[in-house]
Amino acid sequence: MVLLVPELSFLTGLSDIQKNSRMLKEVMWEMIQSPQQHYMRLTSLLRRIRDTPEASRELERWGLRLDTDIYKTQGHVLPMERINLRQRSFLPAEDLSWHREVTKEVPISVVSINSWVLIYPKRLQHLAKDLLAAMRSSCGAMGMQVGQPMVQELRDDRIETYVRTIQSALGSQDKVQLLLCIIPSGRDDVYGAIKKVCCVQAAVPSQVINAQSLMGHPGKIRSVVQKVLLQINCKLGGQLWGIDIPL
Repeated sequence: MVLLVPELSFLTGLSDIQKNSRMLKEVMWEMIQSPQQHYMRLTSLLRRIRDTPEASRELERWGLRLDTDIYKTQGHVLPMERINLRQRSFLPAEDLSWHREVTKEVPISVVSINSWVLIYPKRLQHLAKDLLAAMRSSCGAMGMQVGQPMVQELRDDRIETYVRTIQSALGSQDKVQLLLCIIPSGRDDVYGAIKKVCCVQAAVPSQVINAQSLMGHPGKIRSVVQKVLLQINCKLGGQLWGIDIPL
């Protein structure tokens, strides 16, 4: 039997069976809570310990006593940092998110994608088509240029097929800026193999997209593609945003 300490454990993912909207909402509700909710939970736990005779006796045996409230101290609220893009700057919203601004404005520096390879299994060709269309429609607002890729359509989704195709594609072109692969859902082994080739053997920037993230309504796909383009720009040496750091 393996016993894990909850306070030292971190949830890293769910199985495909559990990945339904209701389950994800419940998990996120437990993980992402406001300071007020944290406070209410802690004080509730402290009261339960105090009101449970067995728990109180156990603490007394150790010579311990828990207060029914947590320690309070005066905090310092830092001012908002101004986010700088190439042509304008702004203060983030209350939730400290600025995804909308960086996907509709030109970043500080942008790298055009001219020589790149797109690899996907044949059965996912409809997702590859949607991905290309979404990249082309989203890149303009972000000041990026996405050229026509060298497309490699795989007959199956086996690891060996991905690896051989990647090695062949990289060997047939002088300089490849980026390798973009679409992989079937739940194939961490394929992901690991692709990264091993691109990071260890060939040293080429790579972007791997799970097919599941490209399924759904157009708004969801566009949001995923925008984030992918931002990642790619950083991997190719671009700079998305900055802040003012006084001397």
